[in-house]
Amino acid sequence: MSTAAISNWSGSRTLAGTFLAPTALDDAAEAVARSTHVRVAGSRHSFNDVVDSAETLLSLEHLAYRHPRLAVPASGDAPPSSVEPQLDPTTGLVRVSAGTRYADLALYLHDRGRALPNFASLPHISIAGSVATATHGSGRGNPALSASLTSVELITADGSRRTLADDDPSFDGARVALGALGVVTAMTLRTVPAYDVAQSVYGPVPFGNVVDAFDEISGLGYSVSCFTTLRDDEFASIWVKRAGTELDGTWPAEVAGGPAMSEAFHPIPGVDPANATAQLGEPGPSWDRLPHFRADHMPSAGEEIQCEYLVPRPNAARALEAFRRLSEPLAGLVQVAEVRSIAADTAWMSPMYEQECLAFHFTLVRDTPRVAAALPHLEAAFGPLEGRPHWGKVTAADPARVRPLYPRRTDFLELALGLDPERKFSNDFVRRWVG
Repeated sequence: MSTAAISNWSGSRTLAGTFLAPTALDDAAEAVARSTHVRVAGSRHSFNDVVDSAETLLSLEHLAYRHPRLAVPASGDAPPSSVEPQLDPTTGLVRVSAGTRYADLALYLHDRGRALPNFASLPHISIAGSVATATHGSGRGNPALSASLTSVELITADGSRRTLADDDPSFDGARVALGALGVVTAMTLRTVPAYDVAQSVYGPVPFGNVVDAFDEISGLGYSVSCFTTLRDDEFASIWVKRAGTELDGTWPAEVAGGPAMSEAFHPIPGVDPANATAQLGEPGPSWDRLPHFRADHMPSAGEEIQCEYLVPRPNAARALEAFRRLSEPLAGLVQVAEVRSIAADTAWMSPMYEQECLAFHFTLVRDTPRVAAALPHLEAAFGPLEGRPHWGKVTAADPARVRPLYPRRTDFLELALGLDPERKFSNDFVRRWVG
């Protein structure tokens, strides 16, 4: 086990807690049982204090599956685990260790003719951490990644094991659990038959054209993302990803006045597109097209801070105009901002609970004081539109404003207290936002 302090993925903050990375599940259970306070650090793609611990900060990276094509060294002294997922060929359900990255699981499934329904922008993130924070991809028909979950296996406060499954009436409380129910050691997910995706990139597109035709644009493919730097009154690029029978149709020559690009493009204008997934309408496996970034390269820009608000779709037009007005207060801070659609889901603590949302995502420079000073402008823009901050990103939102937007919050708190009455798995973040 390692006890060195660790930072998050982008180096923007140090995670609080004594870091432990056990090499066996029994060791993890023992660490939980002897600790008075435990949180879990996944792939460390959070930008706030969601995983911070007053005592033990546990990592299950040595117990994660690593596909041979993507094998990378784990931190600490132990070699990477090679524990394989378990795929049921009859039901298509796959059981996987919680710390496994989406990219590794996707390749495992691809080798067996299966796939996941959707991906986030980054395939480098751990499955359990992504599910716990309601991380999502894009697409009007695609809910958050937690919607594929059918069971979770936990280490509880005394070190014993427990499984929660979707035949339990309270399971929707476990889909997006913010780490508050226990240490998730394995999960079972629904899969679908393997499918191809192709993506074409269009731009630049005048900002007003996107506002006027957003419903049409967001319906152009299985997944659609609109990118802008907010430095000009335009979207630098619109990424249209098509799947299945959509691939049989003809690609449009332009989208909202933006022509199809003839060369590969990075979401951040001017950055080498080598780490971006293949474009130009070239079909390929879904795991290698739905994410924006390649699994074997550094994701995004690296040194960054992220913020995101999820706004109910009925407020889309006003949210897009509010987004447009952020150009001045965010000047010099935005590397790129992205607008996406996410379908409704049933997870109690999901921002998309029973409502389709637009995601306004900001990749900001890694300058903590300047970003902190700008965050109230984002809250002023999206807060009045019932914007919910992403659970893993920075925000200046007032928890007192946000808590009432989750109608099942008290049910979730009751579930957490039932499983963890001493609140071993809660932290300041959970108490602040949930109770």
